[in-house]
Amino acid sequence: MKFLQKYEDYIFFLIVLSVISLSALYNYLLFHTLAELYSIIIGAMIFIIAYNLGDKIEQGYLNFLGISYLFIVILDLIHTLSFKGMNIFQGFDANLPTQLWISARYLESFSFLFATFFIDKRVRIYPLMFLYSAITAIILLSIFFFKFFPDCYIEGKGLTSFKIYSEYVICLILAISLILMRKNRKSFPDLTFQYVQLGLITSIFAELSFTKYVSVYDAFNFIGHIFKIISFFFIYKAIVKTAFKDPFNLLWKKLKESEQNLKNAYIKLDTYTEVLDLIFVVLDRTGKIMRINRKGAEKLGYTKEELMWKDWINTVIPEKDREGVKLIFDSVISGEIEITHYFESKVLRKDGSERIFAWHNTVLRDTEGKIVATVSAGEDITDKKVYDENREKLIEELKKALENIRTLKGLIPICSWCKKIRNDEGYWMKLESYLKQHTEAEFTHSICPECYDKMKKEIEKKNNF
Repeated sequence: MKFLQKYEDYIFFLIVLSVISLSALYNYLLFHTLAELYSIIIGAMIFIIAYNLGDKIEQGYLNFLGISYLFIVILDLIHTLSFKGMNIFQGFDANLPTQLWISARYLESFSFLFATFFIDKRVRIYPLMFLYSAITAIILLSIFFFKFFPDCYIEGKGLTSFKIYSEYVICLILAISLILMRKNRKSFPDLTFQYVQLGLITSIFAELSFTKYVSVYDAFNFIGHIFKIISFFFIYKAIVKTAFKDPFNLLWKKLKESEQNLKNAYIKLDTYTEVLDLIFVVLDRTGKIMRINRKGAEKLGYTKEELMWKDWINTVIPEKDREGVKLIFDSVISGEIEITHYFESKVLRKDGSERIFAWHNTVLRDTEGKIVATVSAGEDITDKKVYDENREKLIEELKKALENIRTLKGLIPICSWCKKIRNDEGYWMKLESYLKQHTEAEFTHSICPECYDKMKKEIEKKNNF
């Protein structure tokens, strides 16, 4: 039973392929119709899933192919209805289905080629559908109405040179697409890559077979359709089952790559933050410490391991400030208010002392724009703050001192004999009176040693007389 479950897709495919192949023994037209309907159904499934899940799959290569297959199978459907013996399109011979066939194969091969330019890129579905609609319309108009599409098959002669060379050109385009895909194989899960590769190779074999037939009912035409059925099976496995029905393989690969890139980014981040003489801290939505650099933890008196996943507010915010900080933090996380990109606040060290830090802040958002974390870088400005406060205090004291000092400026007329000063009204004033009037200085009287000696000599001289 496990064997059947593991290979049930292959078993079912072999049954379908056998039924389609055996139908050629009864009627080739029946075989052709079944073979084409098989590819049409698979192509339609690919488109439906690509259209509905396009926004869920980031692999642009697969999205591009999925959209293109709608228009490929439209041409295949008209090709099937116009095949010789169906008698639906009157007035046309076997050239019509051959023209539709080659146009569908050109469209398919170019789709594989251009899809390689959208590996790991988003595809805009509606502009792409509009482009394919225009191309398909031009092809049908050139075949049915304007009839300038080159002949591909001539009754009684077989394939034209245009048809044969076109098949080789298509093989070349598919080969180039395969080479480009192999260069980007890391962008695909291994199984998806193998299936698409097999699909391209069998498509090449199919096109080579279609260069050989003379009649639309001969063996090479039969072989070409068998290879086409196999090719579509592998494309089905690659796109529908591996990438769409089981999309988690591709998404898991992307997730693992993103996880590794994130780890690398964290390693670089740790390297940068560990050399910074500041606190670098990331808090989750609940306020727990998701990340902190070792130097930052040391500035708080802790080891890095002691702080990881601790509640930031209850651990390093002074008790009197916790309620207000908690309210602001919750408002930022909920999006009610924007985070303040710069502010200063006190933090509580492990030893109970408080320091002042200047914080630069931002938030991290998920793909839906929801805030998932806050990121802060804090610099200890306690000493600078104390210095600034002391400087401001000293400046204020000096200002007050300067306000208490009144200065004399300009030329002051003074008597060279008695030292009296002439005021602004022209009166002569004693020096001490003038200074007392123009300043807040107070005078006390005394006598200098030189004057004392001089006066003493004069007194002694008078006494001698």
